[in-house]
Amino acid sequence: MRKLKNRVCILTGASRGLGPYMARALAAEGAHLVLAARSANELEANAEDLRASGARAIAVPCDVTSAADRDRLIQAALAEYNRVDVLVNNAGIELSAHFEKQPAEELARVIEVNLTSSMQLAHALLPGMLERKTGHVVNIASLAGKVPVPFSVPYAASKAGLIGFTRSFRSEFKKRGVSASVICPGLVSDAGMYRDMQDQAGVKENFLAGTVSPAKVASDVVKAIKRDRPEMLCYRGPGRLVTGLAEFMPGVFERVFPVFGTNKLFEDVADAREKGLVQPRS
Repeated sequence: MRKLKNRVCILTGASRGLGPYMARALAAEGAHLVLAARSANELEANAEDLRASGARAIAVPCDVTSAADRDRLIQAALAEYNRVDVLVNNAGIELSAHFEKQPAEELARVIEVNLTSSMQLAHALLPGMLERKTGHVVNIASLAGKVPVPFSVPYAASKAGLIGFTRSFRSEFKKRGVSASVICPGLVSDAGMYRDMQDQAGVKENFLAGTVSPAKVASDVVKAIKRDRPEMLCYRGPGRLVTGLAEFMPGVFERVFPVFGTNKLFEDVADAREKGLVQPRS
């Protein structure tokens, strides 16, 4: 089991949604934090709260899609702590939409934020981790990366990409002391993208697409690092059945999944966004 006490952790997407929950969970383990997000005021407020609790934390406003911002983030971490031990790639956007109507630049943006920037940050931090023969990368993916989710094509593709990236990265570098884990939440209550869907589009969970708490996701991030887990499936019991059906019985999955209204849930969000009722946040 790996300890997080005094480990230096960069956490992206740290200003809102799941980010503050992850930051608190890591701080509770004694990690030193570098919080990154575009929302400077919220980010600094979160860092102040952590410092008030006795944790070490700095806030670095950052657009993860900007190479200059990524470099500035890493340099700020090195200036404050002299190393980076853990990277948690949590920054992401979800744009439920009718795929045929999505502009090309929107498709590219989702992949860039959710997948490419995560790979670029890991790539930039890897030499230092390999030199010290220790390090861990955590990628926040989604159930959407493991099962077909309509009306979220680029999002699902980006999250499936994160799963593949994690597996390959782990396979290549684990024997050299650098590991990786991927967290795959289902719908998350109280914070994050699904909460926005509820507030703005009025959608409700169903039997198969039940919710888990943001605290549970944050707990799984900590557990993945400490126990060096390759993958954490963070959703309710029926979600595991859904994943198994999608992987081993895809034909059955195609017939079963729509029956419970899950496809309709995402279609309703796509329709609401088309009407301007849903405003995506990153």
